Amino acid sequence: MNLANDGAKYGADQYRFAHNYDLKNKIITIDVDGKSYSLAFAGRDRLAFDCGDGAESYDYECLKIEDDTYFVRFGLHAAVIELHYGHATLLLSDGLLFGSISVPMRADGGDAHKLTDDMVGTSVQWVLGSDKFVNQIYDSADSCRAAWSPFGDKFVEYPVKCVKIKDAIYLTVITGAIPDDALPPQGSYKMIALSDYEHMLFVGCIFGKAAPLMISGYGEFPDFS
Repeated sequence: MNLANDGAKYGADQYRFAHNYDLKNKIITIDVDGKSYSLAFAGRDRLAFDCGDGAESYDYECLKIEDDTYFVRFGLHAAVIELHYGHATLLLSDGLLFGSISVPMRADGGDAHKLTDDMVGTSVQWVLGSDKFVNQIYDSADSCRAAWSPFGDKFVEYPVKCVKIKDAIYLTVITGAIPDDALPPQGSYKMIALSDYEHMLFVGCIFGKAAPLMISGYGEFPDFS
């Protein structure tokens, strides 16, 4: 009898980090070209988001990638909050917004978040669980080939947006159908990943027809040739 765990009963969130509650009961105000957006975290699972048209309440989940950098999913939106230099990225239904945060003892330096072509020519495998992974090859600033387990060599071209958060930390948004064989929720069509290339870890979320699925994992560099 083979009692080895092959991960068959687990989904794409098998290696997800524990939820983080550092932002509980805090208010984060993000200035984007003179317009204010606020995230008011009310406890461990609800926040109010206000973009100037009145606050709306959402469920939220927060994962932490390193000391001062957080990935927050609220409803069908997301945010990257970086408190050391005081910068943020909002991922809303109408696109990406980059802004600054007023925080006490904000460190000098640190560039604002921005779209980047730093990823061009790189490739990586992100492992989400036992026998669950996605291979990614970045061909251009807006195009990425990806292959999901168990078919790690069947690459499909996807549109991508890459954002530099700070040294070694990048945000990627890959849009396109994710195969059900990789065990995300059926009908998934977007993977957002906040990746730390120094420690080779990532946090993020898969969006689709089902409820959003928070994910995490570690990175490897197999030979895709």
